[in-house]
Amino acid sequence: MKLRSILAVVAPLALAACSRPGGSAAPAPSTASKAATGAGVVAEVNGGPILASELEQRVGSRLTRLKQEEYEIRRQVLDEMIGERLVAAQAEKSGLTAEALLQREVDAKTKLPSDLEIRGIYEQNKHRFGSAPPDQAIAKIREILGERALSDRRTSYEKELRASARVAVRLEPPRAAVTIPAGAPATGPETAKVTIVEFTDYQCPYCHRAQSVIEEVLQRYSGKVRFVHLDYPLEGHPEAVPAARAARCAGEQGRFWEYHRSLMARPGSLDAADLKGRATTLELDGGRFSSCLASTKFDAAIQSELRHGNELGVTGTPAYFVNGRLLSGARPVESFVEVIDDELAGH
Repeated sequence: MKLRSILAVVAPLALAACSRPGGSAAPAPSTASKAATGAGVVAEVNGGPILASELEQRVGSRLTRLKQEEYEIRRQVLDEMIGERLVAAQAEKSGLTAEALLQREVDAKTKLPSDLEIRGIYEQNKHRFGSAPPDQAIAKIREILGERALSDRRTSYEKELRASARVAVRLEPPRAAVTIPAGAPATGPETAKVTIVEFTDYQCPYCHRAQSVIEEVLQRYSGKVRFVHLDYPLEGHPEAVPAARAARCAGEQGRFWEYHRSLMARPGSLDAADLKGRATTLELDGGRFSSCLASTKFDAAIQSELRHGNELGVTGTPAYFVNGRLLSGARPVESFVEVIDDELAGH
C-alpha cells in the first residue's frame, strides 16, 4: 500500500489551482431571487427595466462552479445509494445480512498499513504534529489510514458488484457551451467523441503539476479524445502572457505542442532569454521567433480566450471542460477517467 504525505491524510484536500482575484464561487441564490429570475422584469431604475434575461447573462458565469459542486454532491450521494442497493441485493442472494456480507467482503479483505509504514509516515511528518505526544500522533495516523483503507476496499467491492449488475445513471451533469476559436492548438481527431478544452496559465505551478496527468490521459485515450489548449493568463503572473505568445510563435513554425510541453514540464524564469533558449533547444528559426515574440499580434486572441474563460465561470487554472463538463484544478487521472468513460459510454 503506497502512502502519501501526512498532509493528504490528516487534512481535507484543497483545490489545487492558481486563482484569480475574486475567484470564489458565488453564493447560492435565495428562493426570492430564483422567483425573480423567472419574471420578465426583475428591477426598475428610474422607470428603466432590468430584464431577467440581462440578469441571467451576467450571473450565469458566476454560478457555473456552484452548479458543478451541486452536481458532484448529488452524484456522490447517488453513488452511495446505488452501492447500498447493490450490497443489499447481494446480501439477500447470499443469504446474509448486509452487515455480515460487508464483514466478509470488506473488513476481512482490507489490507491495513503496517506498523513500519505508519512509523515511517510519522517520522517524515512529525514536525506537523507540534507538541502532540508520538503515541497520540501515531494512533491518529493509524485510525485515519485504517478508515481510508476500509473505504477504498468498499469502493472496490461495490465496483465489482456494479460490473455484474444493470445500473443506469440518468442524472444529467451541467454542461457549458465552450467556444473553440478557429486555429486554437489542438491534438487528437476532430471526430473524437470527447473533447477536452484546457484553460491554462504557463506561470501557474499547478498547471505544471497537472501536465503529467494530461499526458497520461491523452496516451490512455489515444485516438478517442481531442485536446484543445486555450490561454488563461492570471493577474499577478506577469510572465504568463509572454509565455503564451512564445508558444504561439513556436506554433507558427509547427512546434506548438513541443514548446508547450517544454513550458509545462520544465518551469523556468519565462523571461525573454529563457523563452528564446527554449526555441533554440527546439531548433526553431531564432530570428523569426524573436521577431514574433517581440510583437503583440497574438495578444488579442489570448485576451479573448481569457474573457471566454471568465464567461464560462473559470476562476483559476488549470481548468478543463470535458464535453462541457467542468473539472477545476490539478485533478488525479481518476477524475478524468470517470468523466471520459461516462462520455464515451454516451451517458
